[in-house]
Amino acid sequence: MMRAYRAELTKLLRRKILLVTGAVALVFGIGASAIVVNAAEPASRLGRGAGRTLSIETLAGAGGGTQIFRSAMSFAGFFVLVVFVGWTAVEFSRGTMRTMLLRQPLRLRLLAGKVTALLTYAAVTVAAIEVVAWITARLLAPAAGVDTAAWTSPDALGSALIDFGAVLLWVTGYALLGTALAVILRSVTVALAVGIAWFGPFEHIVQNSWSGASGVFPGLGLEAFAAGGTPEVTLAHAAIVTSIYVLAITVVACTLFTHRDVTA
Repeated sequence: MMRAYRAELTKLLRRKILLVTGAVALVFGIGASAIVVNAAEPASRLGRGAGRTLSIETLAGAGGGTQIFRSAMSFAGFFVLVVFVGWTAVEFSRGTMRTMLLRQPLRLRLLAGKVTALLTYAAVTVAAIEVVAWITARLLAPAAGVDTAAWTSPDALGSALIDFGAVLLWVTGYALLGTALAVILRSVTVALAVGIAWFGPFEHIVQNSWSGASGVFPGLGLEAFAAGGTPEVTLAHAAIVTSIYVLAITVVACTLFTHRDVTA
């Protein structure tokens, strides 16, 4: 597993990938934080239909600075899924998965090493986005009427760690779903088509006509989890539903990866 982990990290730490990742983290951290801060309203103006819009009073709390980061990340799930689907499926399309299996015949160790390396890289990226988002929010908050005095308190550090952990769990959910989808379908085109269709329009179209969809589908559940719960779905319910989906599809993918021939 460690050999696969180190080999995957070597690929991820190439200069081009680091530059692209840094640019994405910077742009997303600044842009998403600006959107969330500027959308904030006094609690008295936010009704039940406010969705994931944060109130000015909530942002003024100790965890307000990183709550902005967590709320912003909840909108990026689609992108995270596509990255993990594409990164894994391309190994089958290019035939590099077969080459790796010749050097590491213990398939589950290979897969575990690759996924763990990707999650390590993702954790560092998420931490960078959190820092960028917090700095941006701190600069923009006064103009939006948000008091940031509590953002540098000891409680704020605890909230920052909790929000980081929650977002990392959210990323892990998408990572396992995306990797499993890629392993099952073994084609970049097909895996991306299925992932984009299901987690994009399908779930949200159904949600528009059936309110219960938010508590049933994995993509909507992960969105609710990242946001810390929604009026329709509690945090605990979102965690349970998504865990069931992730566990089920991971077992299926591992079983197929272990027993199915890799000929390309």
